[in-house]
Amino acid sequence: MLAMMAAMCVTFTACGGDSDDDGTPQVPTGPTGSTEYVDPCLDFGSSQSHVKEYMSGFNWELNENSNEYTLLYTNQAATVVINYMFIGNGKGLGMVGVTYAGGGDAKALGFKAEIEKRYGITMKKVTNSEDGTEYIYEGLATIGGKQVEIMMNCYKQGINIIYALPD
Repeated sequence: MLAMMAAMCVTFTACGGDSDDDGTPQVPTGPTGSTEYVDPCLDFGSSQSHVKEYMSGFNWELNENSNEYTLLYTNQAATVVINYMFIGNGKGLGMVGVTYAGGGDAKALGFKAEIEKRYGITMKKVTNSEDGTEYIYEGLATIGGKQVEIMMNCYKQGINIIYALPD
């Protein structure tokens, strides 16, 4: 999982709903294209055509490097990239990464709080770089009836959030 996360940090990389305080699922707002928190499509197991249909309702560009295993979307300002990964023949969507250009503790803590609120979890800090400028938060959530690992890698140049089905 960490190897995939490292690879995602190099690439820039959004279908899930949020919940209000009483736990009632809300209609996803979808990726907005700003550097604010992005609601990616988290319909794990779904097809590429489903993700493309979801993304067609928003102002995102499908990258020409997309293929049968990955769909890459960028916002117009190229400050957010969404990477949908499809694993195995017919297994559908298995991992989603959202990478935001620009980091910082305030932004990271805001995203952490948003994830915790949306999915009713507590993200735990699991590692630090020696100088304290890079760190990872992780948590386990139930999204669409499936257990999903959420990892947020925070570094100077950006923030990368990965949503994946556990191995």
